[in-house]
Amino acid sequence: MRLHAAIAVLFFASLAATGARAQCAFDQSVPNANEVLTETQPEVTIDFTDEFRLDDVRVVSLDDKAEWPTDWARPAEEVRQTAFRMAKPLPPGKYLVEWNGYLRRHHHADGGSIAFTVAKPGEIPPATPAVAEPRAAARRGGSGSPYPMLLGAAGRSKDQ
Repeated sequence: MRLHAAIAVLFFASLAATGARAQCAFDQSVPNANEVLTETQPEVTIDFTDEFRLDDVRVVSLDDKAEWPTDWARPAEEVRQTAFRMAKPLPPGKYLVEWNGYLRRHHHADGGSIAFTVAKPGEIPPATPAVAEPRAAARRGGSGSPYPMLLGAAGRSKDQ
């Protein structure tokens, strides 16, 4: 009886370890997580770590839960990047870019979201300098979290 219990414990522990190693297809984005933008029709770019079947992308207002139209079109084949623009200007507020699809290489569905804010006209966010260098997409990664790619710049150590 104890042998059966030990085998069951090992079996379920191995299943839990497999789930913890599941890969997330998200790599980096513009805007970065929690970024404050002054542009009302930003170009959104999402990069993936592997070839990814992207099924849906949408932008939702966190203030009133409305979905905002974009020029995104579902790709016919797997992609490593997607980019789109808003079809109409976003009013100041908080937004979420959401996506989902399937990561064939790892045999699982995948998806995620990126929160960002559009500032009021003329308002310069406190963390943004008045004259900024052209920005590049920030890599997701870091330590201390099983999902560091969702932490944005806050999840990166200073030496990355």
